[in-house]
Amino acid sequence: MPSLSRSFLLVAPLVSLSLAAPFYGRVIGRDANISTSYDYVIVGGGVSGLVVANRLSEDSAVTVLVVEAGELDAGEDFIAIPGISSGLGQNAVGTKYDWNVSYSAQSELNNRSVQMPIGKVVGGGSILNRMLMDRGSKADYDRWAELGNVGWDFAGLLPYFIKSETFTPPAADFAAEWGIEHDASVHGTSGYVNSSYPPFVYPSTKNYFESMKSLGINVPKDAANGEALGAFWSTLALNPGVSTRCSARVAYHDTVETRSNLHLLTGNQVTKLVTDSTSGSVTATGIEYASDASSAIKSVTANKEVILAAGSLHTPQVLQLSGIGSASFLSSLGISSVIDLPGVGENHQDHQYVAIANTINTTEVSFNALSANATLAAEALAVYKANGTGPYSTSGSISLAFLPLGNYSNATSTITSSAGAQGASTYLANDTDATVAAGYKAQYDILVRDMDSFNIANMEFIYSDGTVVLALQHPLSRGSVKIASTDPFATPIYDSRWLSNPADLAQIVEAFKFGRKITTTSAFTSLSPVEAFPGSAVTTDAQIETYIRENLATLFHPACSAAMMPKEMGGVVDSNLLVYGTSNLRIVDASIFPMLPATHIMSTVYAVAEKAADIIRGAATC
Repeated sequence: MPSLSRSFLLVAPLVSLSLAAPFYGRVIGRDANISTSYDYVIVGGGVSGLVVANRLSEDSAVTVLVVEAGELDAGEDFIAIPGISSGLGQNAVGTKYDWNVSYSAQSELNNRSVQMPIGKVVGGGSILNRMLMDRGSKADYDRWAELGNVGWDFAGLLPYFIKSETFTPPAADFAAEWGIEHDASVHGTSGYVNSSYPPFVYPSTKNYFESMKSLGINVPKDAANGEALGAFWSTLALNPGVSTRCSARVAYHDTVETRSNLHLLTGNQVTKLVTDSTSGSVTATGIEYASDASSAIKSVTANKEVILAAGSLHTPQVLQLSGIGSASFLSSLGISSVIDLPGVGENHQDHQYVAIANTINTTEVSFNALSANATLAAEALAVYKANGTGPYSTSGSISLAFLPLGNYSNATSTITSSAGAQGASTYLANDTDATVAAGYKAQYDILVRDMDSFNIANMEFIYSDGTVVLALQHPLSRGSVKIASTDPFATPIYDSRWLSNPADLAQIVEAFKFGRKITTTSAFTSLSPVEAFPGSAVTTDAQIETYIRENLATLFHPACSAAMMPKEMGGVVDSNLLVYGTSNLRIVDASIFPMLPATHIMSTVYAVAEKAADIIRGAATC
């Protein structure tokens, strides 16, 4: 049995951990003491909503209300302690802090439905996720600008990546041990989110990195500078020293919650936007909300703007319930059209993954040993609570690899040629609107053009102590989000349409083969890996395809369902994030992404929201 005393005590200065996050001030329980009107009303208290609320309320002359369906977390260990969120115990997924919804059953997944954890809590997904703070490559964001969004390329977003974070470099000995370098010029020193490295890395990660190097994979100095290609280290949204989660709630709300001009209404769901069309364009004059389906609906007025930050699965729902969306679809539900905007709820994308799990033979500390041995786990937890170190100080793996197709496949030309020969509309849903199809055609042309490029990653390979996770970054398949009825408390239909485009499956099959290849390198075979899942019975392409269909799951990055693109391309917002046809309704969450970047999206959502706040305040224009 591995010894804790040798491997865990990568000791930071002794600290006293206080895991419960106190709250006080202007939080409004239910709707007691709510004002009748505010300058800005923000729908959703997740990552983007809290960022924008914080920045707008810096001006004491304006009033801001955030309405959130969930409640404040109580600082539970399963939220605050990174190791628990990685699987060393019950994490927040599936609890009251999760909407507990699923994608609809998919024929391409053998009629499986896939659970979709999304935060129903102040702080949103930053309460549930594994805290990774990586960024996409330059090409990922430059694609956004190419689709008609001036100012939304990497150069336009970098100042906001920097603005959102306070970066803590690794200690010199830690950096030397793990080969971590950083470029200070692309990191922030005064942002609200603590971005730092955990004081512990599972020892077998060295074998993984050496395997990648032996396979010719690049190791960039600092992927945060737009060179997120190859194998590299990522920071976490981690409070340094104490090694606790730095959620959006902790970072952007708790730090300013005593501002008298900022109110947070919890436990209430926005049921509809109140709009006025008498002036020609549509003005959002306020919102309606209720605590549950049996409660009375109440309203509040917005003097300046209504800002949607409900996330990619709920922002389209609010718009559609308010008569903003496809007029023909809304008519089928008896909803009068306020703005005919077919792109609402379309273009939905999500990163999807399968895993190859290996047991490894090591005398060092391993995740598997901790998971299987309660005594060892308890000892590790005691070390963490005393010092903020050891396996509980990390959310799992901070070793990532984002690879172009040519890095992991010998079938690049075959897959690229096949994808290019499809025709852009071949695998879209039959009822896709012509404008949405035009927008997809523009994306499809970019995706196929870049499929064989070495400047953008198609697949992510995450290592976690023997397990290799394979995640598709740029799916060609497109899903949708549509309300099922006029009941605002009914769950919408989340149709992922994963693998509806066969090129996606082809890429994942190639990635699966490469994932196995990693474990056959001499650097990895010293760990005597044994594939526990799916195992040696899965060998042929057909068997791999079946395994993928039966196990594909979400990496929890739903996005793109209210895309920032020209209206004639199925766009929902312009480059200033205004909903087309409105004068004062904006969207600031991940639903505005036109295409998914190859990254875990939390840091991108922070940057988008920071930029959105500047646009709203007039400090920036696009």
